[in-house]
Amino acid sequence: MSAALFLMIVCGVIYAACTGRIAAVEQAVLEAGQEAARTAWRLAGGFAFFGGVIGILEKAGAVRGLVRMIRRPLRALFGRDTGQEALEAISLNLSANMLGLGNAATPMGMRAARLLSAEGGGQPSAALCLLLVINATSVQLMPTGVIALRSAAGSAMPAAILWPSLIASAASTGVGVLLCKLLERGGR
Repeated sequence: MSAALFLMIVCGVIYAACTGRIAAVEQAVLEAGQEAARTAWRLAGGFAFFGGVIGILEKAGAVRGLVRMIRRPLRALFGRDTGQEALEAISLNLSANMLGLGNAATPMGMRAARLLSAEGGGQPSAALCLLLVINATSVQLMPTGVIALRSAAGSAMPAAILWPSLIASAASTGVGVLLCKLLERGGR
């Protein structure tokens, strides 16, 4: 992919040079660089704000409370054979994802996947496949990344995405879980 993009850039610069528009290319490169720096700065501010909010929620015990709330449904969803340690890792992973902490969710998701794989004898189990589907569809209670991007782009209402995001992600997770369960039953 990098080679294709590089080739397109080179062809564009050669074409601009041949048609006498190299000054326009220089101007576009400078303007794009400035806009990229401005956008990165705005995003950093948004991520810092939401990171602080999430940090406060963690300190206040909201993450632990969410883990306690979803542990029982997860046992029913992932099966009674799923170990307690795996369920805790899954709970932390999904809780972090729901709160928009993708970076914090990844290590717990990897740990949960390792534990589920070990429980399945090193083979991909139905529980592991379900975890991957739930992570891919990830219900978003607070889509911090999208809100920060909308804010950086100058949106008048950057958080307006909250409800549509929650509804769409909940629907996709529901469909994914349903398909996993149907495939699991069909495979028996």
